[in-house]
Amino acid sequence: MLKTKEQALRDNKEEHDKVIRAYLTVSLTEAGKIVLEDLVNFCGQNRPSICETLPNNDQTNFNEGKRRVWLRINGLITEGKNGLD
Repeated sequence: MLKTKEQALRDNKEEHDKVIRAYLTVSLTEAGKIVLEDLVNFCGQNRPSICETLPNNDQTNFNEGKRRVWLRINGLITEGKNGLD
């Protein structure tokens, strides 16, 4: 049976909210806090993406990819802390 557009949007919202709750739940545990701190450092949240020591487009793109992963994780956790709509 085909879903209506409204049903598909509702299902996507429910799935998105489920993912947000999972990220938030994990982030509130002691182990989650340790993992998040490690990810902040590994993903380069507080460093520029541009490879300054040896300018290289591939390395810069790689660094930005790592940073983007952290931004998604942090964004989902922040959205959860701000409350789900």
